[in-house]
Amino acid sequence: MRVLIVDDSAFMRKILKEMIQSDPSLEVIDTARDGLEGVEKAINLKPHLITMDIEMPRMNGIDALREIMARCTDNPPAVLMCSSLTAEGSAETLNALRIGASDFLAKDPQLHGKDDQAFKKQLLSKLRAIGGHRRRMASGFDTSVLTKKRRLSDRVASTLCTTFEDWVMPKQIDAIVIGSSTGGPPILEQILSDLPETLPFPILIAQHMPKLFTESFAKRLNAHCACGATLAAHGTSLNSPRVYLAEGGSHLKPTRVAGKKMIARSIDHIDGASYKPSVDLLFTTAAELFGPRVLAIQLTGMGDDGAIGAKVIRQQGGSVIAQNSDSCVVYGMPRAVVENGSANAILSPSDIRKVIQAAAITTDMGGSNQNFSPRKIA
Repeated sequence: MRVLIVDDSAFMRKILKEMIQSDPSLEVIDTARDGLEGVEKAINLKPHLITMDIEMPRMNGIDALREIMARCTDNPPAVLMCSSLTAEGSAETLNALRIGASDFLAKDPQLHGKDDQAFKKQLLSKLRAIGGHRRRMASGFDTSVLTKKRRLSDRVASTLCTTFEDWVMPKQIDAIVIGSSTGGPPILEQILSDLPETLPFPILIAQHMPKLFTESFAKRLNAHCACGATLAAHGTSLNSPRVYLAEGGSHLKPTRVAGKKMIARSIDHIDGASYKPSVDLLFTTAAELFGPRVLAIQLTGMGDDGAIGAKVIRQQGGSVIAQNSDSCVVYGMPRAVVENGSANAILSPSDIRKVIQAAAITTDMGGSNQNFSPRKIA
């Protein structure tokens, strides 16, 4: 896959090029020193992938991304935003994801050279993931003939609910838990829009994201959701029915104290967890706390975090929805849930939004869906 690097730092251009060129599946075709040059080269060279810095002279990365998305409509490249670990950088990155960037990578201020293996591993894995999705979309692929794994997913999916109209609402929902990673923030904003000001249950989210980014994202969700959203830092009360976003850099474990009261516990390390916050931990804990009265939603992302927890939820009688493959930036986490038999349904983001709205209505009616009709949800 062909990669264009856009960064005003000669040092970063050199380091990124060396790291990317170490992967035989990736080829750096050129570099650009600012957003304006990046736009010109994106149009002329037609790269599959772009790494885009945010703060640059002449034209910043946000404006460059917007221009590229507007002018490369036939075959748009997948864009990985490279952001500084600052509050301003995180806010700009979230804006970029809404405009059309596929994912982001936080620049490590301690990065001194190509031997920073953690940064390199993240960079290459993200480029391969978003590049693979972009290539499949560009080729108009048929999901039924990609690989044995994809064919397996399709066979399993054919037996599941795939539209909101066919969704059977659980009798009672006491909590909704959501797992999300690559490509997740814009989808979360979409599915949580138009919620009522007063929810009958909390919505708990584990989004793979650094701490500063979750702080910015919680503020963004709070401005976006009528019911309100807050960061679930250690000790935060989870009793108010609103949206709670797990804090980046640690794991969220909802914990009951003093009877029915619930608070957020932050855990620094759990064995086997590759990402923070862990979706598996959130899902498993929700199954223990709420049993059959929990609804889990697995959104776009790399890997299989959440698959174990989703299985526990189903074993406890709860419900699990996986995002459909066509709307995912990376169909990894949802596919894992489908393939291990945990999913009740595979739905588009617009249908997931309708399910959440309907759950709020029916639960507020005391768990009765007798008078509920899917046609009432726009």
